[in-house]
Amino acid sequence: MRDTIIFLSEQGLEIEGVFRRSANVTLVKEVQLKYNSGQAVNFRDMEDVHLAAVILKIFLRELPEPLLTYQLYNDIVNLASVSSDSQVTVMKTLVESLPEENYASPRYLITFLGQVSANSEVNKMTNSNLAVVFGPNLLWWRGNAIGPINNFTRTLLDQHHLVFA
Repeated sequence: MRDTIIFLSEQGLEIEGVFRRSANVTLVKEVQLKYNSGQAVNFRDMEDVHLAAVILKIFLRELPEPLLTYQLYNDIVNLASVSSDSQVTVMKTLVESLPEENYASPRYLITFLGQVSANSEVNKMTNSNLAVVFGPNLLWWRGNAIGPINNFTRTLLDQHHLVFA
């Protein structure tokens, strides 16, 4: 995740729709095989920002458990029932309750996505657009709760400087 985000930070912040376009399926599979066999992947050699973006989303989606964990699923889905002036405090508490590795990874990812969103005039990736792309990759389970998950993700992006403070 770190290598992909570093590359995207350097090369992808001004690419329109950076997380909305697909990549060559053959290249995606080749990169996945490299990662799965412990080989280094150098996105600079491939010169394909969309490939790196797809790999990041696939990595998150294929984790055995989502970064935001099944344990927080109900609290996240029900965040809308919390008063808006208490939501940041509740989100901070939820995120801080994550296991250490599950806290560090979303903090790193969301901080990066804040940089992406800061360039939304060029890349068209607002916090709302990023939430639609990343919400289902940060938390999933059963049921049809994609709306609440995306709303949580958008609020997390909007307030990341307070949630991860």
